[in-house]
Amino acid sequence: MNAFFIVCAIAALATVPTAQLQAVIAAAASTLFESIPFILAAAFARRLFPRFGDTLAVLTSCGCAHGPGARSLAVAALTTLTFGPLVAIARFTAAFISARVLRDQVCNVDDSVLGETTQLLPCALAAGAIGTVFGNALHSRVGAPAGVVIGVTLGFFAPCTLGAIALAATLRHFSMPAAIAMLTVSGVYDLRSLRRTSLRRQKHDAFAYLVCAVACGSLASAHGGTLVNPRFTPALWLSSATFCFLAWLYRRERNAAVRWAPLAMVAGMLFSHVAPSYTVSETTLSGAAAGDTIDFNGVLARRGNEAALVRYAITCCRADAQPVVVRLEHPLEARYGQWLAVHGRLIGAPSGLALRVQRFRRITPPADPFVYF
Repeated sequence: MNAFFIVCAIAALATVPTAQLQAVIAAAASTLFESIPFILAAAFARRLFPRFGDTLAVLTSCGCAHGPGARSLAVAALTTLTFGPLVAIARFTAAFISARVLRDQVCNVDDSVLGETTQLLPCALAAGAIGTVFGNALHSRVGAPAGVVIGVTLGFFAPCTLGAIALAATLRHFSMPAAIAMLTVSGVYDLRSLRRTSLRRQKHDAFAYLVCAVACGSLASAHGGTLVNPRFTPALWLSSATFCFLAWLYRRERNAAVRWAPLAMVAGMLFSHVAPSYTVSETTLSGAAAGDTIDFNGVLARRGNEAALVRYAITCCRADAQPVVVRLEHPLEARYGQWLAVHGRLIGAPSGLALRVQRFRRITPPADPFVYF
């Protein structure tokens, strides 16, 4: 089933223009890098504490196996980082209630790190595609009822609960009802929860482990490399060392089917220089009010007669990057896509806050276009 999802995703992405395709791969790779430390931690917890049996299997899975996946501590941790502790606690509790109702309290765990990462890849690609290719269409055309339908559908059929968090994080920028609906269904009462057959365990592959080690080490040396928040750097170093150990431990193992995700991670690093697509929307500065004086650096974006300065902020990884937008009262005499440094005062406008620019200057694009929370 995973191979089917991956082949379909690659076939769909083959129709995407080159620049957008590179951005999709970079966003997908960022989801993989973000999730790797959680997957490794869960796998080693199962190895270190085998006596706890089924309960530990439920708590330390990656959420990709049989049963309500939101019972996984890895899924709960990533949900906390992305959506906050209240959402994580609500999903965690709902998943255990769902398991009781379904009379299913055992999670059939695939204890292969590569198998779990392969499960994650389709959702990572979908999150990258929505954020990069389909985001503008979703933002302008999807109403609340349609968003709920989209979220429930994606949540019910998502092949990975951990990946569904990244997908929901992308959806919330374009349709909050879709993101809420997806979080309500995925990992709580989805297709995986109803399935009664065990997942086939993936084998190990020394080459894939080695590729993961090189990718994690390279990204750690670049302090996140615009793919993940720099605070993940220590975890990436540790992951790289762990993958080196696994490559040595399973040096005689071969399984080409689990090489897709590691190769996507390397490809994402190669395309990490591709800037995100900047769009005009309402001013999004947290806590801003009319009368505030601000200085802001961003890319000039236009939509019809509207103009804005836009920059993206990363909480965890590139896939969940949130736009930080300052709408301008009047368009500036600068070309679309130009980086500008502006100084001005926020004023009230019919569509929300807008910036009355007092002075601006063109600046060189920064080496890292993101800001980090």
